[in-house]
Amino acid sequence: MPRPAKVPTPPPPGYVWTPEAARLTGLSIKTLWNYSTQGKGPKVARIGRKLAYPIAELEAWRDAELNPEPDAQAIHASRPAEPRLARRKAARAA
Repeated sequence: MPRPAKVPTPPPPGYVWTPEAARLTGLSIKTLWNYSTQGKGPKVARIGRKLAYPIAELEAWRDAELNPEPDAQAIHASRPAEPRLARRKAARAA
């Protein structure tokens, strides 16, 4: 088994490794890993056994999560408020 490098390898230019991506997005490392396997989160490149995230993609994904575009279909699909009905007085048993 090869020995681990004493100096960590730097990511390619314009990319960050998973711990730095977690710090930039505010998500945990486990959540980023889950998102990458589900295809939900920011795009990721596999380099050897590591995941590298493009910095521009992280920023674009974070901005899209913080400022989602309104869904025109969802806005018009809601029902209008129903009018309130007056309560009937309960008939007293005498």
